[in-house]
Amino acid sequence: MSQMPLPKLLREVRKAISREDYQQAETCYVKILELPEMSDDLDAKLRYAYCAEKNGNFAQAIDTYSEVLDLYRQNGEEGAAISLQDIIEAIKTGPHAGSKASNSEPLLEEEVQPLDDATLMQQLCDMGELITLAPGDVLCREGDMPDTLWLLRSGSLTVYMPDYDEPDDIHVKEGHLALVGEVGFFTNQRRSATVVATTMAEFFAINSLVIYNRKQTDPAFKAAMLRLLFERWAEPVLTRHSVFERVNDIDRQRLMNTFKRVTLGPGETLIEAGEMHNGTYMLQSGCMFFMHAKDQRDDSTETDDGSLMTSLFPGDMIHLGGLLKNFSSHYRVVTATPVKLLHLSQETFEPFALRRPWIIQAILRFSRRPASLQVMKPEDDYLWKTDRHVKTY
Repeated sequence: MSQMPLPKLLREVRKAISREDYQQAETCYVKILELPEMSDDLDAKLRYAYCAEKNGNFAQAIDTYSEVLDLYRQNGEEGAAISLQDIIEAIKTGPHAGSKASNSEPLLEEEVQPLDDATLMQQLCDMGELITLAPGDVLCREGDMPDTLWLLRSGSLTVYMPDYDEPDDIHVKEGHLALVGEVGFFTNQRRSATVVATTMAEFFAINSLVIYNRKQTDPAFKAAMLRLLFERWAEPVLTRHSVFERVNDIDRQRLMNTFKRVTLGPGETLIEAGEMHNGTYMLQSGCMFFMHAKDQRDDSTETDDGSLMTSLFPGDMIHLGGLLKNFSSHYRVVTATPVKLLHLSQETFEPFALRRPWIIQAILRFSRRPASLQVMKPEDDYLWKTDRHVKTY
C-alpha cells in the first residue's frame, strides 16, 4: 500500500488532535516521520512525543523528547533545551502521565525564603566566567542564541536595536551590577539587539544551563531567580500593556505577585473557541498559535479549515476577557512549542477590580474587539527601558 501524501497526513493529524484522538494522531505522526523529508523535523518529533505521552506511552515519549533535547543542545539552543528538560522530568517524576499544563506554581515561592539581591548577585558571579571587552568589541549580535546571562561590573555598552535610529546605552551604577541579556534569558528568545562595548567593560558570563541546574537543587536560589524574573521582566512588561499601565506601581506589583506559573507541552490546546476559560495569560517563553474566524483584518495566516492563525510571542497577553464572568472566547489558542505562561485568575483579580470600576470597562472594551485584535502586545521598546541595576551590598 502506498504511503499517504504529506499534506493529507498533516490534515488528518490536525483533525485527530482537534477531537483529542491522540491514538490516531500518534499513528499519523509515525507515518509522517517515516517520510524522508520529515525524518529530522523537530516540530513533528515534539508533537509525536506529546501524543505518545497522552496515550500513556511514556518510555517512547521520553526517548523522543530526549532525542530533540540532544539536537537542541547540539544547535546551541539551551533555552529550548531547558524547557524540554522540564517536561521530561515531569513525566519521570509525576504521579501520572500528562503535560504540566495542570500544574501551576506561584510566581514567587512564599514558602521559601529567597536569597537577597546582594547574595544572589555574588552567587551568580561565582558561577560565571569573568570576561573583558575592549571598546568596539561585540558582546552579542541580533539573532544570537540566548544561552548566557551577563552581569556588567564596569564600563559601558551601546545597544543597537533594529528599526531604531538612536542606539541605547547601559552603564554601571556605583555599588551595582547591571543585568545584560536578561530578556533573552527569561524568554528563551534569540537576541533582539546587537550590543557593543563603548569603553573597556568587564562582565561575569553565566551559562543558562548552569543556572538551570542550580535551581533544581537550591530552593532559595530558585526563589531569588523567580523574584528576578518578576521584578526585571514580568512586572515591567505588565506596565507596557494598555489596560494595566494606569494602575499605580505599588498595586500593580501586588497584582503581579498573584500570577501563577503554568507550563504546557507542544501541541496542547490552552483555550477552546466558545469556552468560558478562567483568567488571562502572559506568555513568558515559547510560541503559541492564536486561531480565530475571519474578520475585517486579513493579515493572519489562513489554516485548512478556513480560520486565521496568528503567532503569539513572549510578552503577549491573551484572553483578557477571561477576567470577567461569563466571557466566552471567540478564538482557540494552542501551543506550537513547549511554553511557560503567567496566569492571573478571575477569582484573584475580582477584589482588585471591585476597587477600580474603570478597569472593568477597559477590559470590556478590549474584549469586544474583533478576535484578531484581542492579542495584547507590549510596547516594542520596553526591552531597554527597564531598570537593570541590582545592588551588590
